[in-house]
Amino acid sequence: MKKFRWLSLLLALVLFTTLLLSGCGNSSSPAASGEATGTADDDYDQITFAFFCNLFIPQDMQMIEDALNEQLREKIHAEVELVPLSLGTYDQQMNLMISGGEKLDLYIMFGGDFSSAINQNKLAVVDPDLMAEYAPGVLDALGDYMDSVTVNGNVYGFPVNKDMATRRGVSLNRDLLEKHGLLEEAEAIQNVDDLAALFEKMSALEPDLVMTSSQDNGKSVMESGFASFDKMGDYYGVLMDCGGDDLVLENLFETEWYAQTLDYIRDWYNKGWILSDGSINPDTGINLYKSGRLFSYLGDKKPGSYVDVENTTGIPTLDGILTTPISTNDTINGVVMAIPITCEDQAPVLKFLNLLYSDPDVLNILDWGIEGVHYERVPDTDTLIRYPEGVTSDNDGYGLNQGWSFGNQLISYAWETVGTDDYYEEMKAFNESAVTSKAVGFIFDSSPVKSEVAALDSVLAEYRLGLENGELDPEEYLPKFQQALREAGIEKVIAEKQRQLDAWVAAQS
Repeated sequence: MKKFRWLSLLLALVLFTTLLLSGCGNSSSPAASGEATGTADDDYDQITFAFFCNLFIPQDMQMIEDALNEQLREKIHAEVELVPLSLGTYDQQMNLMISGGEKLDLYIMFGGDFSSAINQNKLAVVDPDLMAEYAPGVLDALGDYMDSVTVNGNVYGFPVNKDMATRRGVSLNRDLLEKHGLLEEAEAIQNVDDLAALFEKMSALEPDLVMTSSQDNGKSVMESGFASFDKMGDYYGVLMDCGGDDLVLENLFETEWYAQTLDYIRDWYNKGWILSDGSINPDTGINLYKSGRLFSYLGDKKPGSYVDVENTTGIPTLDGILTTPISTNDTINGVVMAIPITCEDQAPVLKFLNLLYSDPDVLNILDWGIEGVHYERVPDTDTLIRYPEGVTSDNDGYGLNQGWSFGNQLISYAWETVGTDDYYEEMKAFNESAVTSKAVGFIFDSSPVKSEVAALDSVLAEYRLGLENGELDPEEYLPKFQQALREAGIEKVIAEKQRQLDAWVAAQS
């Protein structure tokens, strides 16, 4: 939290005035044996790591930082300062930190921001020699997935190794399903038509509940529950079948699928099934679900997604799966750990990343907290954990439940409700089962059409969420949206992306 940041700097100012000049904590003299813990020392490399908190900023974050630093001092002669930030303001604060030249060595981002961060020169090119020397565990864990973060031979980050595919689904309140005898019907859901039939019944039985919303701020109902195509980073030219037939881009907003989906969602909205102010509501879907306002929320669903939801909300939850899994740059780069241009020494950062991708003892502190305080091992299992006696989701001092945000989730513990030590093997099988876009590894350089992209972004900000959340009548507003996109230059942008994609394909052969 910010208070950790300023307390750390104040302490450093009093004890070691030179720390303020050290930039990325570079140091050359070795640490003395038996150095006291819990104190930032300029003899250790200093790493500043920022990340978002999906639901809340945990109260025990200082305890987590202290525990991490006990490990880092011994293993890589470094210390980390954690900067946890609220998801709602995270992008804005990252932009301010980077543009303001604040000390920041590592941060996480959603994959949708990755290509724009490269184009806006926010990310450092990872030094290949330092990467090979200090981060072999990262490269071993990610393998070919590194292609998704490599542009013109330069590496700009590291995808979190987790579910590398996506499928749309819905988190449903299991207690309400059991109360009304609808559990069996919910377990049989295979598509949005099945979900609509369930909403029809539940809305009559629970008229005060809103049926659903999108999971995250800025994401629409359409994107969260219906979309199953390669959006190619920015939606300006997409592969509707992930390049199955050919690598010819389409204007999503002119497709028949888009128009029909908007009509479908508008019908849900008119029935009162969708949050009425979803486009401007500052709360996330999971927050509203936890508060009891929603029966469900839509979003990406990996194997065992309901476990994360239950741990975060305390609500028994059932996952309904709505689409088949696909793997694209955006899903592989669902969350990326990146080194910003404000980092002056990549070596300690890469050493830290190497631990997050290869050392369960370090990773589990970030993922789950302190053993015996925030979790305990389940007897007779290798990887399963649970709350210690007296601890629940309501009083857990950490409870971040964001293993999908850090390093290599596949070497982390799993919550007991997944029921098996083979959970991460199931995750690997899920990844391998996905339809992989033929454009994985291609990243669009929008600089030749940056003016048009800026204009298109403005048009999307005006129309897209309102249409895709059902708030705007597509009969009236879709033609206006399409015309505004044409006037902003969408055809020029798609043509430039197609030109680059064709060149990329030719270079692969």
